[in-house]
Amino acid sequence: MHAVDIIHGDLTTSNMMLRKSSGTDEIELVLIDFGLSYQSALVEDKAVDLYVLERAFASTHPESEPLFATVLDTYAEESGKAWPGIKRRLDDGISAAGKETKYGGLISDEN
Repeated sequence: MHAVDIIHGDLTTSNMMLRKSSGTDEIELVLIDFGLSYQSALVEDKAVDLYVLERAFASTHPESEPLFATVLDTYAEESGKAWPGIKRRLDDGISAAGKETKYGGLISDEN
């Protein structure tokens, strides 16, 4: 999604579903509810999507920190050269009015 510059806008576990892939027994993750989505190439917007997801994991799935770490690792692999800029925003913050994440970075909803 971020690879084609689509920002979900409400990337939470409530907006995810699991389903069987067509013709196989494999399970795939499907994102739903793109009502707040928009197109943006800004690393800040992608970092905010990840921050919202991290907060969803922390608030609704309190024992899920290792799972979210796996999500970030996979995101990093899939993002390739875009990851360092996005990670920098997660680690350093978007603005002085940001919010602290579990992972020590600051993220703001402001662009």
